[in-house]
Formats: sequence, C-alpha cells, structure tokens
Amino acid sequence: MKVFKQSILSYFKSKRLNVFLLFIALAFLFSVLSKLSQRYTHSFTFKINAINVPEEHVVLNDSTNTMTIALTTYGFRHIKYYLRQPEIDVDFKDLERTKPHYKWIESNEISKIINQFAANITVENITPDTITFNYDVNSVKMVPVKLVSNIKFSAGYDVIDTYQLEPDSIKIIGPKSMTDSIVEVKTKSIDLENVNADIDRIIQLDIPKDLDEIKTPKSTVKVKGQVEKFTEGTIDVPVNVINIPKNVKINFYPKTVPVIFYTSLSSFKSISSNSFIVQCDFNTIRNNSTYLIPSIVKQPEKIKSAKLNVKQIEFVIIK
Repeated sequence: MKVFKQSILSYFKSKRLNVFLLFIALAFLFSVLSKLSQRYTHSFTFKINAINVPEEHVVLNDSTNTMTIALTTYGFRHIKYYLRQPEIDVDFKDLERTKPHYKWIESNEISKIINQFAANITVENITPDTITFNYDVNSVKMVPVKLVSNIKFSAGYDVIDTYQLEPDSIKIIGPKSMTDSIVEVKTKSIDLENVNADIDRIIQLDIPKDLDEIKTPKSTVKVKGQVEKFTEGTIDVPVNVINIPKNVKINFYPKTVPVIFYTSLSSFKSISSNSFIVQCDFNTIRNNSTYLIPSIVKQPEKIKSAKLNVKQIEFVIIK
C-alpha cells in the first residue's frame, strides 16, 4: 500500500514538472516571436554580383567584391541574411568608366540598390560609398590542347601513330594579361590499364583554378587512338656513306646493318630493307677516327620505333 501511494505522488509531481517546463517553453517562444515582430537595424555583408558587364570587358578578381548594407526591418526578415551570405546586383551598364576601372558611386546608384529589397525593408547605410572595379579587355585566342595520359596496354598491344584530339585546339577568352601567357591547355589525365581495343573517350579540360577568369566555349575534348597488336622485327639495311671527298676512296665494314623495328602486326609484311635508309656522314669524322657513326635517316610511318643494332662502321682509306 505504501509503495502504491509513493507511485501516485511521483506521478502527480512529474505531471506538475512537465506543465512547468511547457509554460517556460511557451514563454520563451512568445518572447522570441515578440522580438522577431519588432523592427531592428543590422548591417550585413553582401557579395556583389556584377551584371550587364560589356562582353569585351572582364572584371578582375582583385576588385572589391562585397559591400556592407545596414537594413532596418522586422526581425524575422533578418533571419535569411544570417543563414547564408546575401548577394546584391551591381549594374555596370551606367557606371562611370575610365580606362583602368569602373566606379560605383552610392549617390548615383542608391535607387538601384533600394529597388532590390522589399517595401518594408529600409536601406539605412551602404559602406563603402564608392567602389572601384578593375577590369581588363577580353582577348580571344586559339591554343593547342595537350593530352595528359597514363595509358598502359596489354602485352603486345600499342597505339598506331599518335592519339588524335577532337578538337586539337580550342578558343580561350579572358583578360589579355592572362591569355598572352597561355601557350596550351592541358587535359585532365586519362588513366587506362590493360588496353587492347581502340580508344574513344571524352575527357575534361584542366583549366587551373588560379585562371578562373579564363573561359572556354568547350570544357571537354575527345581522344581517339587506333590500337592493334604489335610485334618486333629485324631487317638488314645497306649502309650509305655521304660527303666522301672526290680524291678519297674508302672501304667500310659492315656493308649492311640490322635494324630492329616495332610495328603493328598488320603492317609487318609491308616492311622491307627499302623502307629504311641508314647513313654515315664522312664529314663527322674527328681526330683521325677509323670508324663512322651510322644513323637511320628514313623510316616508314607505319612503324612505332626503330633502332640500329650496330653502333659504328669501321673504315679504311684506300690509297
């Protein structure tokens, strides 16, 4: 019986506590609503949104990009300005302009600022009262696109010729002071492994973040590459010696040298000794040397690479 009485008392006490907390919460809510329904003046920092900038001009990042505006309005209307930084439009169409900059003057532009707020919001003050926007003349320039790649092929496979970019050059638009220093635009890296088929991918251009004022009509390019099975071959090619003086006769050895080449399987059978020219220049002899240095001066476009297996040609002058 005693336990039952204690339970009853505890129940009513907790009920009274809950009612008390409810009244406190309601009082707090009424207090907040009362304050929000009153008018207050507070200053907020607005991010400037430049509009109607002439196409031939670009506003530079070193310009002031904020203004502080003191607003008087009901408390609940202030809330949205606390949640995220507000923006204000600055119309460049009628701003004063000199060669290096545009100038925003409060006394001339105040009506355009006021018109961006509701009727029950009063603009009390704007700081600063004059803002200078530096600008540059937009320049249009065509620059080549450079592929950045990390492509690994399956064993025995490779790309024929080189990768093709479509387009291989793009138009860049921006301040002349920036475009003058840009000689190429790189792509983001294309990373592929175990490639054994033709490549046909869309990749993004990589415009550095510090050049965010540079614009391009296209943000992507297509990279294509014809991939085939490759093989290595060796072929003997005659050696040709040039620039031998008319009064000099020489004998040299070997008369032919092996050329090691790397080409696609489909082109392998078309490669012959006539596809290459191996040459030595007599004028390159120095310090009574008795050997000539051979080099490949002609090779077919179908091959990926070629190298000589002989580094020097011995010779003697015939009296």
